[in-house]
Amino acid sequence: MSLSIVTVCMNRRPHLLATATQVAVWPHHGEHLIVDWSSREPLRRQELPADPRLRLLRVEGEDRWNLCRAYNFAVCRAVGDWILKLDADTWPTEAWPKPGVGSQDWVGEVWGLPTAAEGAAAAPGYAFGCGPEGRKGQFLMPRHLFEAVGGFNENLIGYGFDDKDLQARLAVHTGQRAAMLPAAWIGVIAHSDAERAGQGRSCRLDRLEESRGLAAMRASRLSNRLLAAHCPWSGRAAGSHYRQLSPGVWQVEAASIPQLSEEVADEIDHARRMTFWGCFLAIPDVFLAELPLKLVPPCRQGRWEVRWWHRLWWHSGRRLMHLPVGLLSLSRGQLEALRTAISPGRRR
Repeated sequence: MSLSIVTVCMNRRPHLLATATQVAVWPHHGEHLIVDWSSREPLRRQELPADPRLRLLRVEGEDRWNLCRAYNFAVCRAVGDWILKLDADTWPTEAWPKPGVGSQDWVGEVWGLPTAAEGAAAAPGYAFGCGPEGRKGQFLMPRHLFEAVGGFNENLIGYGFDDKDLQARLAVHTGQRAAMLPAAWIGVIAHSDAERAGQGRSCRLDRLEESRGLAAMRASRLSNRLLAAHCPWSGRAAGSHYRQLSPGVWQVEAASIPQLSEEVADEIDHARRMTFWGCFLAIPDVFLAELPLKLVPPCRQGRWEVRWWHRLWWHSGRRLMHLPVGLLSLSRGQLEALRTAISPGRRR
């Protein structure tokens, strides 16, 4: 049994350079496949660790991050029988159990599964990360299991729900729920919601940017839930195809990318737009729907353009709307304190 670690990176150079060094000292894998998903500044092999197990590929022509297509591409070109998915900001820590006499013994030790000698089932288990800071999206599974369910749903875009959709299809296929990789086994570089949602790295870690990142994540998660319901994925789904431009460099065949119907695309765009601006501006849907499209525009190329009038409202109207909520919260605390003070007297 061989293990491939797959990592895809788009414009996350500092994170990748830091974590690739950590992966290079981990002794339990046979390959670390890194895919550069059209980063503005291409990754270069010489700036990565001099680990002979590390292999670098690049996909050209992508103008936005697409986790599902990116990792389907990476897994397809990995050589291992087992796949450990690790994002550019994660690495395996020393807490992982050391392999036993054979690789299969290691799998048994990780999850408490019977080894082949003990009569293991033909379909081995699989596990997803758990805990905070982006660990939940990481997984370890046999590649044939990933391929059997079609990998990630390529209709999903942006951030969120891709792992839950994959887990749900795996559970149906295997009849087993995923095991959990302990949080201590995966190290993570902490970063903002804006970076995680693909909105770029903010030089100002202020509350407005935090609010923008949270709104982008909520919009992406909701739209992906709707997409998974409208466009279910399976092992029979037709995923994207790629052609090799030169050694180590690939490009998607545009006609092979799954396309949404106009009706579904309009519904998803509307839900995404209402969720983002409703969360960021704290304007209820019933009022948000009355605003001109120019004031609350849809997402363009994966980014939400926050203009000066949005910032003005965030610093003024939104904060004014928060005052009643703050007063209610304060009064609730006072009522709870009063109830606590009165209760002992009632018991006497």
